[in-house]
Amino acid sequence: MSTGELPDAADRELDPARAAGLDAERIAAWLAATVNPAVSAVALRRLPGGHSNGVWRLDAVAPGGVVPMILKAPQPPNVVHQRDACREASVLAAAGALGAPVPLVFATDTGMATGLRCFAMEYVEGRALADATSAGPHDDAWLRGEGPEAVRAVWESFYDALAALHSVDAAKVPDASHGPRGVLDVLDYWRAALVDVAPAASVPRQLRVLDWLRDNLPAGADDDPAVCMGDARIANCLLAGTTARALVDFEVAYLGNPAADVAYGLFFDGLHRAGAERPVDGQPSADETWARWSRATGRPARDRGYWTAFGVTVLCVTATRAMIQWGLAGGTIETANPMVARWEKTVERALRA
Repeated sequence: MSTGELPDAADRELDPARAAGLDAERIAAWLAATVNPAVSAVALRRLPGGHSNGVWRLDAVAPGGVVPMILKAPQPPNVVHQRDACREASVLAAAGALGAPVPLVFATDTGMATGLRCFAMEYVEGRALADATSAGPHDDAWLRGEGPEAVRAVWESFYDALAALHSVDAAKVPDASHGPRGVLDVLDYWRAALVDVAPAASVPRQLRVLDWLRDNLPAGADDDPAVCMGDARIANCLLAGTTARALVDFEVAYLGNPAADVAYGLFFDGLHRAGAERPVDGQPSADETWARWSRATGRPARDRGYWTAFGVTVLCVTATRAMIQWGLAGGTIETANPMVARWEKTVERALRA
């Protein structure tokens, strides 16, 4: 097949990497030029999980042996608005250099070498908790078998890792910023993500929540911005035993108020607990979690209701985008997406607080 020719159906069926536009020879040459000149070939295997696609196990072959890496090469259409692998790589590299618990970035390509905007990063040996059912980690066989003390240790270690991320100098991670107005620019990004897939007239309830968040920004919300994951859930943490080794998945990272990350993680676990037939025992309470994070970062745990509503923005708008792109929206997206009502309830609770 000549360069630039699309693979035929048989090729795509036999080689998922080629179907995704990944050329192993070009990737090997890129890694040889940027990471290790001894790299002679690579093997690619698509990894399961995730909603934005493009995550591959990459085994680089060199005389000293095979070096495992992770390749992130997302392609459109994407549930993440303006998905940019190079931006994610820059955020990870800068935050990691400042001590955040994230994988090491080896190389970034804007498309000149591989034909795709992508990056290669460290393959972190570790365990990711289950995330395939509505119960999430509460269905994880390993976690259930470890008992309450281990459950507490895992949860505390995850929020300690978040605190470490939130403690790096955000000014040295400029690519995480959505603009000079801080939180307002983050909200504008999510508004754009919503109307990118749905006419404004079809999503009035979600737009009302976004308006409420803009109009009720707490005092001091932008006083001390931090690097925030956005999708700050425990499934995006790799564990060694009960200890968090690395936070992963920074596709929707931003500079903002890190209380939203804490609130998002707690909200997401509440969804999982509600979906579990038998939730795990041993988790710290929400109050304990907030207090632990506050001690670790020196930040106040205030306006928790607002930051919960802010954090759920990520989940609700992403769900809307996914349902529309995957043809699951039905007649009315705002009734088809159950997160819309839950998002509205976070605002109601914030108003009562």
